[in-house]
Amino acid sequence: MRQLFISTIFLFILIQNVFGQEKESHLFQDPRRYIDTAVTYMNQEKYLEADKYFMVALDQITVLSSDFCYYFGKNSFYLKYYSQSIDWLSKYLELKGSSGQYSEEVIALLDKSEQEFRTNRTTGATVETNTKFFYLNTISCSGHENIICPVCKGDDIITTKDRLGENIYRTCPYSTNGVLTCEEFNLLLQGKLKPKK
Repeated sequence: MRQLFISTIFLFILIQNVFGQEKESHLFQDPRRYIDTAVTYMNQEKYLEADKYFMVALDQITVLSSDFCYYFGKNSFYLKYYSQSIDWLSKYLELKGSSGQYSEEVIALLDKSEQEFRTNRTTGATVETNTKFFYLNTISCSGHENIICPVCKGDDIITTKDRLGENIYRTCPYSTNGVLTCEEFNLLLQGKLKPKK
């Protein structure tokens, strides 16, 4: 009788362990779990750890969210992966424009990334990431029509506010008079359009 009781308890513990591991494994099949974990690490300034989780999430996601672009671009900036940071922060602006929740911070980080990239062009770390999202949604350039820049929305000026709430105006780093050529627009969609000098 005692042997049967011990066997039953052992079997119960074993089943709980198996189901617990299966449940935990199932939770991490959702890429949002990896993104949430990555953001937590980034907020703790553990940028390399965050990058590992972002990379796993990047392999699993099929629909690109603007929040992912913001967080991944920001973490890349802190890792000094300036080219990658520019790509992902630009992608955020492409998706959300200058009125997104993080647009002001993204524009400031993008400006810093671009300055650091120019300064440290030969010493900056370069990494290869999954670029599947930078080749979606390109358009056919059959004519020579110009396209309104999604970053400045055709104004050629990007307006942000300083800490005192005063407006700061700067020229759009991508457009000319608020428009892009079709080729420039596709490069912007791919995260490859270089800022004007």
